[in-house]
Amino acid sequence: MTPTVIVAPGMRRLAVVLWGIAVVLVPLALVGGGSPWLVPVPSCFIALVAWAVFWRPRFECTPDHLRIVDVRRTSTYDWRRVTEIRTKYGIEVVTSEGVRRTWLATRPTARLGETSGRPGGTTPLDVDAAARRMRTFVPAPVEQIGPPPATVVPARIAHRAHGWSVTGMVVLGVAASMAAAQL
Repeated sequence: MTPTVIVAPGMRRLAVVLWGIAVVLVPLALVGGGSPWLVPVPSCFIALVAWAVFWRPRFECTPDHLRIVDVRRTSTYDWRRVTEIRTKYGIEVVTSEGVRRTWLATRPTARLGETSGRPGGTTPLDVDAAARRMRTFVPAPVEQIGPPPATVVPARIAHRAHGWSVTGMVVLGVAASMAAAQL
């Protein structure tokens, strides 16, 4: 099975628009005669929010694991821990830890896309098609015949918080508010 990366192309287009706005704000603020030290702060805030909230979220499906990259954290699940992928309220991943709702597809009508390594962008997908692609990686339940095995290979679940990006958004947001108050 080839790895699959599912993204939201509309959110990524919005990120590019926000990056353009962040770039345009710098010369506008400099021409406006404001403090040159306060000019890049709102632009950096907009650029960081665009990257963290609109560009970065994705599903990465490899033969070994499912990686869900959201705004606040990245979660990696071995496929043996994934029991179901539901589409009632968007894409929900059911694992041995419980139900994980995702930032990328919060509603059943979300427009998604599959990216590939080749040029040409993304292949459009709806939520059901994206869930079907993800379900192809979920292994069938294994029936145990006889006693349990002597050795057990752990199926990991790992969560990594995006603390630096969330902290950066808060700090830059406060600094951008202070810069706006001085203009």
